[in-house]
Amino acid sequence: MLKWIEIDLGAIGDNCRAARRLLKPGVRFQAVVKADGYGHGAAEVARTAQQAGADSFGVLTVEEAAALREAGLMGPIHLLAPPLPDEAAEVAALGLIPTVDSGELLSALDRVAKKPISVTVDLDFGLGRWGIPRRDLAKFLGELGRRKHLKLAGISTHLDYVAGKNQIEAEEKLKQFASSVRSVKAKYPKAAGHAANSSILLDFPHWQLDGVRVGNLLYGVNRTSKPISLENPWRFFARIISLQKVRKGQALGYGSEYFAPSPMTVAALPAGYADGLTMEPAERLIGLGRAYRYWGILKGREVPFIGRCGIAHVLVDVSSVPSARVGDPVLLPVRRTAASARIPRIYKR
Repeated sequence: MLKWIEIDLGAIGDNCRAARRLLKPGVRFQAVVKADGYGHGAAEVARTAQQAGADSFGVLTVEEAAALREAGLMGPIHLLAPPLPDEAAEVAALGLIPTVDSGELLSALDRVAKKPISVTVDLDFGLGRWGIPRRDLAKFLGELGRRKHLKLAGISTHLDYVAGKNQIEAEEKLKQFASSVRSVKAKYPKAAGHAANSSILLDFPHWQLDGVRVGNLLYGVNRTSKPISLENPWRFFARIISLQKVRKGQALGYGSEYFAPSPMTVAALPAGYADGLTMEPAERLIGLGRAYRYWGILKGREVPFIGRCGIAHVLVDVSSVPSARVGDPVLLPVRRTAASARIPRIYKR
């Protein structure tokens, strides 16, 4: 096998338990497995999270939810984005909890329902992707109340919060959201309020409300400065398929835009931007060392990218690893959700 991704499900389970330990009593935990579990495999992550105590799953689309059902996941599945009205029948058939923000969607769900459908009303607090304005909540709940087959499961929002940037603004929005939740609970006492994603759970632990929706932390990613013990479950490897000695001044890569600043050993790896690696050159000028923006790891040492990353290959400088051989695996950086689905996943438990 020339390239593969190792996914440690044990690490994901440990991360789930670490996040759950932050919860107050009675707060429910939703494992977010959208985008194929952030590239890790939605069904595998969902099973692992469920075993580690997750109460429900969050996905973005009906297709993602259907894949979980086909894989045998029978827990509650929340659609974090509103489905299309013409997907209402499938929402009902799969037993999903959809996010709603339009009268058209409410009508479509009500028409197809053979039994009550639980829905979540989303409020837009500035992200601008979907949801209703806070000022329209009472009117929208009135529309919802006229649909006899729909019942309110919860009120949600997703803030435009970036850890360490707009914390004061986020605190004020969370206060406003909590006020809306309290007003809704006066009429719908079982409606759950939830606004906390991974960053808000860590930076605003006092706003857990009735539930949290955790994605990044499951996968070992912490965007905040707050400490939490997490493990990285993801490693992408590609084997060296060629080694060559390069003289000082020799041009390498597309456009001859890289010139070797000294004699070096260059390894070719069969992974490129079609696999999710960067398309940017590692260094446009002559130079070595920390000026490089991207590198792999070979036998514990950094091996910098040189030249441009191609569609199916990248060159790395392995001069610091005299023992490098064809066939050696190199650990590579890749954005997990950008990693090609064609790359084999190997699961460790």
